Amino acid sequence: MSGTIYQAAAGALLQQMRLDMLSNNLANVNTSGFKADQPIFRMPQAEMPDPPAMGPGRISPYAPPMEARTDFRGGALTRTGNPLDVAIAGKGFFEVQTPEGPKFTRKGHFTVNAEGVLSTPEGWPVVGQGGEIAIDGGRVEINERGEVFVDGEGVGELQIVDFAEPYALTKQGDTLFVPQQGEAAQAVAPEEMHLVPGHLESSNVDPIRTMTEIIETMRVFEAYQRIIRTADEATAKTVNEVGKAS
Repeated sequence: MSGTIYQAAAGALLQQMRLDMLSNNLANVNTSGFKADQPIFRMPQAEMPDPPAMGPGRISPYAPPMEARTDFRGGALTRTGNPLDVAIAGKGFFEVQTPEGPKFTRKGHFTVNAEGVLSTPEGWPVVGQGGEIAIDGGRVEINERGEVFVDGEGVGELQIVDFAEPYALTKQGDTLFVPQQGEAAQAVAPEEMHLVPGHLESSNVDPIRTMTEIIETMRVFEAYQRIIRTADEATAKTVNEVGKAS
């Protein structure tokens, strides 16, 4: 394979990876608490060898490494009227106890599991200030301070935590995050915590911008395809003409 085709193929593959990322963002435009991924291309330093050596995030020595950087900006708040729905206005995450350990989310769509505990729709308990929050009664209310009441009686308080910025969090699917090694959750002070009951945080994906970026990516991908086709035709023509001359 010629160097031109190899370089163009590497560029096309990067655009395919970017397209997959943008498509996933667009598919989650209506997913509560979803945080968009941004494809980031890191150009190699000038003093690096040409072509640079392979390393983390590189698919080819001829293409810059690409990484996904999560956009943690808040989404718009949507009113649902569900007393078990609650949105975080500002910074912070809900803590959820999963079979793999604690995970964190901005999706405050809660329910009551079979054990009578406030949980996610998957049945994973939501962590409160004193552990799990038992719901034994009919009318459930959650106020702006995260206090949970059942039939007018306080039964617990949601635990809102945050991490140092920039967030070193890894996506785990279904709007859940886990911190990277060495990153510890810190409880948000009550005076800094503000919840909005009966609301959910919408996805922070900008659908118009994302569609524009998808179109742009597809055009760049098609340009690389044309380069590959042109280089291949030029190579074939050269081989044929050399063969005739000999």
